[in-house]
Amino acid sequence: MPKHPPTAPVLLALAAALAAPVLPAAAQGTAPPPAGPSERLFLSFAEEASIAERQWWEGQFEFSDGDVIEATLVRGIVAIQPWTNVELGGRVGFGDTETAGGLPDGSGGTDFDLWGKYRLSRDQKGADFAVGGMVTVPTGDDTAGLGFDSFGVSVFGSANYPLDKVALGGHIGIRFNEDGQFLGLAQIDGQTSAMIGGSAVTPIAKGLNLVGEFDYESERFDGADDDLRLLGGVNWSVFRRGLVRAAVAVGLTDGAPDSQFIVGYAAQF
Repeated sequence: MPKHPPTAPVLLALAAALAAPVLPAAAQGTAPPPAGPSERLFLSFAEEASIAERQWWEGQFEFSDGDVIEATLVRGIVAIQPWTNVELGGRVGFGDTETAGGLPDGSGGTDFDLWGKYRLSRDQKGADFAVGGMVTVPTGDDTAGLGFDSFGVSVFGSANYPLDKVALGGHIGIRFNEDGQFLGLAQIDGQTSAMIGGSAVTPIAKGLNLVGEFDYESERFDGADDDLRLLGGVNWSVFRRGLVRAAVAVGLTDGAPDSQFIVGYAAQF
């Protein structure tokens, strides 16, 4: 179990619950069990208000299927808490794509995300608030559809809020996207995109938590489509400091994959 007091996700300011579920310490009666590493999200891992208790190391496998591109990825995620209330993290992967319509595909690296966030405070009800930023470095193979050859910089705010049997979370933010390329196409013009996401986490058995998320981002590039996804998943604490994570997401707009499957194993030290 983590040494630090658990937290729980929420966002009320924007009529939609947002980013990071970290459940409050079990109080008397029916309150959720103490939160641990199992309460991290999938789609909004970087943006959620939760921070790593010490070190979080995760390996993920992801498969996504869309109208134009099908991608299989392996990814590593690392998050650490170097100072109190501060998380620094990064993720990068390797993937293989198949495309329709004679577009180029292939294998290669993905873009590299680096982020930092600061947990501002906890109110009397156990809610957490955080602010942070992320830089996307264009290390991905844009010709194979594994990146956009575009630097991106985002800033965000997030909150967690514990209720009796569920932890709500949310985030809002904006991303500044440079011009880039994708699948061998001519230059695509970068836009400033808006981000919003919400989450709910509830325990369904000892060491097993059900995760629900929605994640939205407006178009990142001129002529592209918005990206809206809904996700359902589980975090299962199979070992004291290790957990299995699995989720399925569906895309509700043309800018998102039709379906997305994620499975991973995470360990906290």
